[in-house]
Amino acid sequence: MITTAPDRTDDIAAIETLIGDVATGIEARDPDRCLARFAADARSVNALGRRAIGRDAIHAAHVAGFASGGIPATARFPVLDIAFVGTDVAIATTGADGAGPDEPVDLDALATVVTWTMVRPTDDGWWIAARQFTAVTP
Repeated sequence: MITTAPDRTDDIAAIETLIGDVATGIEARDPDRCLARFAADARSVNALGRRAIGRDAIHAAHVAGFASGGIPATARFPVLDIAFVGTDVAIATTGADGAGPDEPVDLDALATVVTWTMVRPTDDGWWIAARQFTAVTP
């Protein structure tokens, strides 16, 4: 039996936009924009290995990170791949790079990779259920 995979073009575009909005929020130093599409019970592990559970805790971590200068002033999350593990569940892998918008990103020399677990619980679109930053050794 031959089956055809569904066209995920719109889903991929929505997920890429969602991740881009997080980067825009980081650059604007706006934790509300960063977390606009995080699920209420989302999990996040930042680049320093600090874990936060729930949107409020993740918000507080962003506020603290912005205040301390621990979060870069620029953020780019180039999408490396997106895997759909169910109709309404996707795992995206991106780089994390502090390059400015006009600077090239070397995808073969990323210092950090981010794994994003996305869910679409309703017709309201995609939400971030989990995000984890992982240092990559060359």
